[in-house]
Amino acid sequence: MASAATMTAKNDSWRPLLWGLAAFLSAPYLPFLEALMPIQQTLLLLFPAVAVCATIGWRLGSRAALAFIWIALSVWMLVQPAGPAGTQYDQMARGWAVLLAAAFGLVCLWNESVPFFTRALFAVALALAVGFAIALSSASGMDRFEHAAGEEFTRRVSTTMQRIEKSQSTPDWQEFAQKYPVFDTMDDESEAVMRAVPARAATLLPALLALESLAALGLGWAIYRRLSRVQIGPALGRLTEFRFNDQLVWGLAVGATLCLLPAFDEGKNAGYNLLLFFGTLYLMRGTGILAWMSRGRYTLVFVLGLIPYVYIPVTLALGLGDTWLDLRNRVKTTSP
Repeated sequence: MASAATMTAKNDSWRPLLWGLAAFLSAPYLPFLEALMPIQQTLLLLFPAVAVCATIGWRLGSRAALAFIWIALSVWMLVQPAGPAGTQYDQMARGWAVLLAAAFGLVCLWNESVPFFTRALFAVALALAVGFAIALSSASGMDRFEHAAGEEFTRRVSTTMQRIEKSQSTPDWQEFAQKYPVFDTMDDESEAVMRAVPARAATLLPALLALESLAALGLGWAIYRRLSRVQIGPALGRLTEFRFNDQLVWGLAVGATLCLLPAFDEGKNAGYNLLLFFGTLYLMRGTGILAWMSRGRYTLVFVLGLIPYVYIPVTLALGLGDTWLDLRNRVKTTSP
């Protein structure tokens, strides 16, 4: 087992990781995104992810103190209320954090040679399967979890709306709105969209939770690599190299089938979740190809990201097309 670990110099840069951590920790508190990230206290997912990596590293020869520190931080986060104390959301969030960490640890112990992304996908799938089994065995099934998520999303949006309404009641805003009424209209439209998001997001809870969990596991993996010389797997690749098993395209195909064919009308919600999850993965793959085409200069990616109706179809088409064309490898093999 010890041979599975490798001793490496600490040459991984903290800069991109710190940017990722800043985005991951702040995103759940931004308008709109606050109703799209199921677990707002993202440290609840991040600390156990690092703790699992540190524990496996300890088993392979890393420092015991590193594992104990992160386990202690994880326990401390798990005993803190995740949102309003005693609510169903509070129990759901902390239960998912434990379930995800346990699943990731089991997958890492089962096969220490597979890349991180494969481990993370298996861990999230295993955690979701157990979560669905628990939900289906309860009296109200998945409805209880959707209701808890819907209440929490609504609470967050209501809090934000109260802050916005308070800021709009100031004389300065009233004077500005009179001079530029278009901004007042845009603000009203944004409020209407924000109020509609929680109900829809609650039905997409499995996909949103899976995507947030993948992000937490990736950041936890990267943090551990920078804190320990004993590595439990390869480093995360660059965005320009991001790819995954081409068979995952069937997830999109099944999701589209459930959504489009009337015979599967009762499975539309599952179809939407599949489309959101696998569609996001292919958007990331397409973004990686776009970054590769711009030779690692992310200005083009950033500019397109500001225009969603251009960015989404372009990157999705690139990501899906890469399943069959394998653009990056094809250029490498044909170049002199």
